[in-house]
Amino acid sequence: MGNLKFSLSTTGVLAVKFRALQDKANKQPKVVCLLSTDHENKVAPSAKADKDGNAVMKPTCVLDYNRCMGGVDLVDQQLDSLLVIRKSYKWYKKLFFRIFLQSLLSAHKLYKLTVTGGAHDFLKFVHDVVTQLLAFAPCRNVAGTSLDGIERLTGCNHFPAKMEYEGTGSQRSSKKKICCVCNARGIRTGKGGSVETTWVCETCPSLSGLCVEKGFKDYHMKYDYSV
Repeated sequence: MGNLKFSLSTTGVLAVKFRALQDKANKQPKVVCLLSTDHENKVAPSAKADKDGNAVMKPTCVLDYNRCMGGVDLVDQQLDSLLVIRKSYKWYKKLFFRIFLQSLLSAHKLYKLTVTGGAHDFLKFVHDVVTQLLAFAPCRNVAGTSLDGIERLTGCNHFPAKMEYEGTGSQRSSKKKICCVCNARGIRTGKGGSVETTWVCETCPSLSGLCVEKGFKDYHMKYDYSV
């Protein structure tokens, strides 16, 4: 049995210092310190036995800790798979990302239980949630021009599509939209009018007009496409 030290203060707080026989991970004696207001100064047999076959005795607070902390350790293991928090971050940034990732993990567990055929990969779930948050974020004004949402920078299914024709017979003509990239850059036609195009990106919710040769690439690769 490991060495035990107990201390019970007048406030009813039990302080325990438990030295296990061996920490298998580090191959060194393992020291565990605990504070508890819900346990008494008692020991109980654990599920393990020593080399002589005798039951290993541990404090009851240690036994309760080992029984109840498995879920918390599993959560830490799952969150450690995402390298988000850096040592160079300020403490409040670390706290924010920790709470944010903890909330995402809980949401992912509920998502798998409630959505049939939902994504089971936590990393993909985080990517989808962050993408949606950015997609509905307020647009930034640059040089007096309101840029479209940032969802245009995500995904890989952005392809130019020609707008449908309107009218019939001799009156049939293709619809046109003002190219948002040319408009943001102040580019005009020879007569001083706005540059119009029949091409759009059907994947982007805004369905903004885009010149295939000039604006389509910059629209989907630059946050500030006005320059």
